[in-house]
Amino acid sequence: MAGSNALRHVVLAELIKLATLRVVPGTVALTVVVTPPLGHRAVEFGQAGFLLLGVLSAATEYAGGQIRTSLAAVPDRLVLLTGKVLAYLAVATPAAALTGALSPGVPVVGATAYLVLIGLLALAVGLAVRSLVGALATVVTLVYVVSPLLPAAAYLPDRAGAALYRPGALPPALGGLVLAGWLVAALAVTGFLFARRDA
Repeated sequence: MAGSNALRHVVLAELIKLATLRVVPGTVALTVVVTPPLGHRAVEFGQAGFLLLGVLSAATEYAGGQIRTSLAAVPDRLVLLTGKVLAYLAVATPAAALTGALSPGVPVVGATAYLVLIGLLALAVGLAVRSLVGALATVVTLVYVVSPLLPAAAYLPDRAGAALYRPGALPPALGGLVLAGWLVAALAVTGFLFARRDA
């Protein structure tokens, strides 16, 4: 396979993988159903589902060594990485939009953008750490432990990005840019490691 045709095959394979991992549809459904009744705190708590979705999109293949099969089928690691990101976006974007739309008092566009991006950051961490438990512990600790405890955490990815859907220390545009900057840096590091490390 080559070019865009190869990428289409990878995205399809990644989507099938996500659909057949029962925890993924369950996570999406539970997040969409349970989050909206939380009202103005819906995104704050609902992001846990997207953190899990991002980690699952990236790290499940490392748990049982299936990553070797994936790399044998798709030796171009940039194509494989891009396919994982696009498959995640295909699942996360409608789920985030639905979560935001069903949550009263939450700006749908801002909430959707935040949830998708924070999950994508988790995906990058998952590929870098190469461990489901390790990656999930890392992102959950950052978002729910480190960030709330630091008085000057306005520029951490979750706190900055939260400005997209609620008033915060940063204006929405700047908060979104800070989160995007974290994401670009994380994906750059992940892409570098993914391209050079052994499976």
